Amino acid sequence: MALFGGVATLKAPFPGVRWNRTTGKILARTEGWEALSPALQEKALTMPTWDFLSENGQVWAKQVVEEEGEVETFFLLPAEGYAEALQRLERLEAEVKFLRDQLHAFVQNVPLPLCVVEPSQDRLVFANGLLLDLLRLPLSRLYQGLSLSDVFGPVVDRAKALLVQAERDRKPVQELIERPFSDRTQWWLVRAFPFQATNLSGVMVGLVDITKEKEQEERLVEAYQELQVQAEELRQSQETLQSAYEALEKAKEEAEARRKELEDSLIAAQRYQRTLLFRTRMLYEAWGYDHVAVVARAHTYVGGDFVVVRPKGDWLYVGVGDATGHGSSGALLAVTVQGLLHQAFLLLEDPTQLHQALEEARRELYEVLEVEPGRDLSGDGAEVALVALPLRREGSLYIATAGRPVYLLTAEGRLTEYHQGRRALGWSVPGQTPEPYSTDSLPYQPGATVFLFTDGITDQLSPEGKRLGRRTFLEWLQATASAGADPRDKMRFLLQRWHTWKGEETPQTDDVLMIAIALPKE
Repeated sequence: MALFGGVATLKAPFPGVRWNRTTGKILARTEGWEALSPALQEKALTMPTWDFLSENGQVWAKQVVEEEGEVETFFLLPAEGYAEALQRLERLEAEVKFLRDQLHAFVQNVPLPLCVVEPSQDRLVFANGLLLDLLRLPLSRLYQGLSLSDVFGPVVDRAKALLVQAERDRKPVQELIERPFSDRTQWWLVRAFPFQATNLSGVMVGLVDITKEKEQEERLVEAYQELQVQAEELRQSQETLQSAYEALEKAKEEAEARRKELEDSLIAAQRYQRTLLFRTRMLYEAWGYDHVAVVARAHTYVGGDFVVVRPKGDWLYVGVGDATGHGSSGALLAVTVQGLLHQAFLLLEDPTQLHQALEEARRELYEVLEVEPGRDLSGDGAEVALVALPLRREGSLYIATAGRPVYLLTAEGRLTEYHQGRRALGWSVPGQTPEPYSTDSLPYQPGATVFLFTDGITDQLSPEGKRLGRRTFLEWLQATASAGADPRDKMRFLLQRWHTWKGEETPQTDDVLMIAIALPKE
């Protein structure tokens, strides 16, 4: 989204400028900027963000809204009476960026060769790994950029005509195309779906290789419907952002009404995040509502904790993760890692190799973060714990960890920790080769309980400022044996202890995520 362009079309009544910090060249400006004195313009260019300056009794605050390399876009906002409105703008802008990233994550998670195209520029905006597999191209080509010619080869003109028709008629179209390669020929059912939001439009292109799987057509329709829902959410968020800019022209007495609108929007953002990151319904349905208990509470409206669940064959893959950061930054990274783990589960062939899902997700995350492991320093990433549960409820279960442990409490009250992989996904230290992950196997023990949780529970402070700590919490875990076999009773036991420790007035310290899974008899 070109935010500066969006503000310019609103004819913003305050100064704004896009400039190159290295050359000092002004690339674009609003009429309000031209009205400032040269001295004030010079001070505004060099002052740090959200510092203040004044002229003729008018106080301004600098807000940087976009940075691309050395190119910076900022506005000078009136600083009197608008603090709450400005905070609303920042959070709503983060929400829009969050939803855009969800579009990219959605494309990556769809189990079909899929891409999003801007027909006028003949380039692919998004593409997933399955498209590269279909074309037999390495992953590096995705980051070098792909064109329609790379996808359709000698039949690219037919593909372009199909996209033009879809964009012109504003409705889905399809065509059966024979795609020759140097060593093979494939038949693709090419479907083009145009979509339109306030500042986002294009054509989603799906390829169904009908020489192998004709059943993918139905899945593509479902993918299109879900994309339409996400595009509509993005459009609504952009409309809310536009309303926020218009609200800057209102008087100070409207501040309370704007605060209420902001609170409603943040509650909506929390609902979106819980829908994306805490999809536990599949866990309840696959393992049984009586055998699962989940507690998920973000530190702010949105957070970095997430759940990943994937039934596959006779196995149920369950995991928890804690991405670095809080609020919107943690949520964005959490969605990215969650999507990579879902993709890794699709590629996993054997639960005894559960650690391969961590290895695959780590490789992809290094690509996303543009980090070369062992050479670059990176503290961004996510601690993850994974468990493979047998749906037949017999035999063995498997555990793989990356910075987060898994605990097993037997019916007799014996607590065992499994923590073979201690390096989180995405972390890198110069001179240190990332340690390989491994998978632990343990027998299925009816009556036992598996616990997965993030560090938010152990980082909680008491009213005296004392940290709860791992040792105390593990004592609580072991004591849940007295609460009975029902994981919901165990979770209530833990929450009562936690609330007593925290007290009524002490705020929550971090995101909290806990899952208890009982191992029933067959």
